[in-house]
Amino acid sequence: MDRQIVFKCPRTGMNVQHRLDDEPGERTHVSVPCPACTGLHLLDRSTGKPLGDRRN
Repeated sequence: MDRQIVFKCPRTGMNVQHRLDDEPGERTHVSVPCPACTGLHLLDRSTGKPLGDRRN
């Protein structure tokens, strides 16, 4: 089942919504296209946070 997540774009600081699939896989991170900066970000599958995000 898919889940909706909200993450903060590290480039623009804008909140971005994305649908993340919950299918199990070997990868711990997934690349996500960002409509705020038109780039790609790596998100942690379990938390939905961008790679390198140190916020709690």
